[in-house]
Amino acid sequence: MTTPRNSAARESRSVPRAGVRFDLRYPLGILVLASLTALYWFSGFEMYKAWVIVDSYYSHGFLIPFISLFFVWKQRAGLMRSDDEPAGWGYALIVASILVLLASDFLGFRVAGEFSLIPMLFGVAAVTLGRRRTGLLWFPIAFLIFMVPIPASLTQSVALKLKLLATQCAVALANWCTLPMVRDGSFIHFNNDKLQVGEVCGGLRSLIALLAFGALMAYISKTKPWARAALLLMSGPVAVITNVLRIFALCIVGYFWGSDVAAGKFHDISGMMIFVVAFIMFFAIETQLRRWAPAASTGEGRE
Repeated sequence: MTTPRNSAARESRSVPRAGVRFDLRYPLGILVLASLTALYWFSGFEMYKAWVIVDSYYSHGFLIPFISLFFVWKQRAGLMRSDDEPAGWGYALIVASILVLLASDFLGFRVAGEFSLIPMLFGVAAVTLGRRRTGLLWFPIAFLIFMVPIPASLTQSVALKLKLLATQCAVALANWCTLPMVRDGSFIHFNNDKLQVGEVCGGLRSLIALLAFGALMAYISKTKPWARAALLLMSGPVAVITNVLRIFALCIVGYFWGSDVAAGKFHDISGMMIFVVAFIMFFAIETQLRRWAPAASTGEGRE
């Protein structure tokens, strides 16, 4: 005959006590984070230096990781669901990223190593989180590409072409408004004065920043996929148009009040206003796209 004391003892042995099982996910996450920090410490420092130099084209680089973390946080409900099996292709991405990182250090082509962080994160996510949960993180990871500076040689070439294009368009617009102006390289001549369009005014900085903003707008836009792609593609024209308007405004101020006034405080104010105008254009375009191609009720848009 079983006594109540013996029955209670057996029940206490059959029920596992809370807190005995050790969750390996947390130390594994710390180990992965420490490994990535060690691998990309020098690449991260190189990116940081590119963000903080004077007249940097990537001064927005500090914001990109925080924006990505925000979208990771927004996906927290999906990430906390049932576990997913690791994806084998993640190991291939990790190995390939390490090889690219080592080759970039050996060859001195640092930008390749910096870009390798993106496939590395996809590989780590696939191995540790699984395929489905990695799919939830595709945008936060891919968005990090906008914090990686492109090579200086390519930057200078693109900046020069954009500057000459924007200057020529601004002069043509001024001539259309019956303001006699002539472009000579990066100089704009009017009356007995002239205005020089510098590298910073060329439009590359705003182009890079607005490409990132266009990608963000396309992701959260509640429109059909083709409309979101069109919104992203519009980033380039919006950046060029707003920069042309800025140079045109500088020409008007210089024509009536002199180049010293145009190159003074108005130059700095116009540099900020270019983003205000660009954001207004983006929201206007997105509003029209939502009318023409709204997302289906099944969730083609983004929350």
